[in-house]
Amino acid sequence: MGTLRFPESKAKSMASVLRWPLLLVALAATSCAPNTPIAESQYRAKLVGGWQGTVGDMKETISFRSDGGFTSQVRPRGFISNTLSQGVTGTIGGTWAIEGKVITLTITSAENERLRNKTTTSTIESFKQNELVIKSASGETSTFIRDI
Repeated sequence: MGTLRFPESKAKSMASVLRWPLLLVALAATSCAPNTPIAESQYRAKLVGGWQGTVGDMKETISFRSDGGFTSQVRPRGFISNTLSQGVTGTIGGTWAIEGKVITLTITSAENERLRNKTTTSTIESFKQNELVIKSASGETSTFIRDI
């Protein structure tokens, strides 16, 4: 079998065409920089979306909406809870606000009546594109990873 050969001008043209997609992929990979800290001025916009973390002995998923609302589900940690989602213990909803590094959650709906109409705050210790580390008012630190 013979080797497929292109005229030199066609080969250069093909190399040029192939170079652009590679350049675009390289630029996209470097612009995403998930480990770059988020500027405090961008906290509100970048917080919007879904997050997963562990708080104490509970797994938590929380979704911050751009309209200032949030929904959170809390469940115990453990093999069955983590693999089969059998341990769902509650859904909490309400509003959120951020001022500087302080996130304030006001709970307006909860399956547990004792939590309704409560307010809690946490301070952002570190905020990257896909990782949020917060410290609660009681001093407990929790890490949340962005849902992708």
